[in-house]
Amino acid sequence: MTVILKDTVPPITEVAKLGYAAVAVYSLMYQSAYQDLRYDKRMYRKWKDRRDCGGTTNWSHKAIAETLHMGKAKVINAIDLLLDNGFIQAEGLMPSSKGSKHRIYRVVHPDMIDAVRHAMSFFTATASDRAKQAS
Repeated sequence: MTVILKDTVPPITEVAKLGYAAVAVYSLMYQSAYQDLRYDKRMYRKWKDRRDCGGTTNWSHKAIAETLHMGKAKVINAIDLLLDNGFIQAEGLMPSSKGSKHRIYRVVHPDMIDAVRHAMSFFTATASDRAKQAS
């Protein structure tokens, strides 16, 4: 099986500078994104060698909080830190089974974090503020 984050090591020591909550949230998201398989809808083939972006995950904030035994506010704060430091990106929204919307997050490939941070420097608003405006 081909996965987008194949043969990568998550930058946990760099994420640890953001605090223990960010490490826990990032670890959970990284594992979920590592298992993400994307399919080409036109060709019905799995992507190969897509090291440029990383995998996606669609955990809700509530589910992350319950899984990690943390408060929802702490999880949201950790996600904002991860967004603002270029470790994850807010990809979009998808409806849940109960009608609310979950964010889709993309875990940035470790080789691309510096490029994402450079691109983020061109925006006036932070990544977390842009994600909140999108929802």
